[in-house]
Amino acid sequence: MATTTEVTPASPTRPGRRRGIKALVAAQGVSSAGDGVFLAAAPLAAAALTRDPAAVAAVTAAEYLPWVVVAPLAGVYVDRWPRRTTMIVADLARAAAVAALAVMVALGVGSVAAIAVCAFVMVAGVAFHSAAAEAVVADLAADEDELHRTNGHLQSSYNAGRQLLGPPAGSLAFTAAPWLPFAADALSFAASAAFLRAVPRDAATGRPAGPHQRLWPSLRAGAAYLAGHAQLRALALLTAVANLSANMVMGVLVLFATDSKGLGISTGGYGLLLVALAIGGITGGAVVARIIRRYGSVTTMLTGLAAQGLAWLALAATSSPLLAGGALAVAFAGVSLVSVCVVSARQRHTPPELLGRVISAFRLVGNGTSPLGAILGGLIAAEWGLRAPLAAAAVVAVVAVACLLPLRRRP
Repeated sequence: MATTTEVTPASPTRPGRRRGIKALVAAQGVSSAGDGVFLAAAPLAAAALTRDPAAVAAVTAAEYLPWVVVAPLAGVYVDRWPRRTTMIVADLARAAAVAALAVMVALGVGSVAAIAVCAFVMVAGVAFHSAAAEAVVADLAADEDELHRTNGHLQSSYNAGRQLLGPPAGSLAFTAAPWLPFAADALSFAASAAFLRAVPRDAATGRPAGPHQRLWPSLRAGAAYLAGHAQLRALALLTAVANLSANMVMGVLVLFATDSKGLGISTGGYGLLLVALAIGGITGGAVVARIIRRYGSVTTMLTGLAAQGLAWLALAATSSPLLAGGALAVAFAGVSLVSVCVVSARQRHTPPELLGRVISAFRLVGNGTSPLGAILGGLIAAEWGLRAPLAAAAVVAVVAVACLLPLRRRP
């Protein structure tokens, strides 16, 4: 990729940096574990209410819709508000939302619509929290190598909680009491908010350049920077294609896993299947800094995207839970490689005062295809069967690799 002028924000004192990074990783781990519980329990709860693939996929779509309608506003205010406070408030708001769902399920008044609304509110909180956290990491990392390592640790922590620890616990808790996993998720967000109090204040304050612009000009400034930066623009478009592919799979995975014409496993087995997915994601996050250091970001992303395409194709072709777990592990190792490269590029090539808005503009493009992927996967499954969206996802991933190849040849 062509190089550009990189932004290196001033960092807090070294002890403060280390403490802040540890706090972010701890908060990420505990809240991601709660998210993993929700990740397993929400589709199980939806599938218990209906076997309509489109209705179940709508829950996944609701999780991604905030990236389109909330994330742009989140970026504006992350650049204005104290970032530590933003993260803490977002955690507490998500705790309240999922606690309300727990109460509804306990009282027997839960519905697919209620699950979808809760998923929307939770991810709206993520839009604020993650943009603020990414900006804080850009301040805390002392150099480029530490930036990659920190993002890799956060990615591994995310996968360890969201995929490895949470899903089996969520599946088992749902079996014991359908309301229990949602209550556990609420507690995880409260714990995350407590950890975040250790983030240094001087790495957690927005940096507006002069007086605040009005909302629309402020939004336009972030979008204009992204549109005018060739490298970030290309990465946003590639992320959009990759997310379309992944969510064609994830939107119907619970049905494919539990259907007799798919893998035919139990609800508890579905949670264990997600463990394999997590192991791949954790491994990818653990090694990504070394891969980037040796081969560069473009080759790392090519490897990650190719791994996803091959994995979706293998998943479509198998009826073995063991082979399916291996395919998911490979796919999400690839997801981690791509994610860390993308996040580090955003942090390195964006001015601090624009970072929140550029992150949100990037996600509007990159994550905006995720609801479409989930819905498209559900519609394809309803028309041609549960294996069809998996094969279609492999084709889309190959398209992403083909789009990325020209970047490798640039100086």
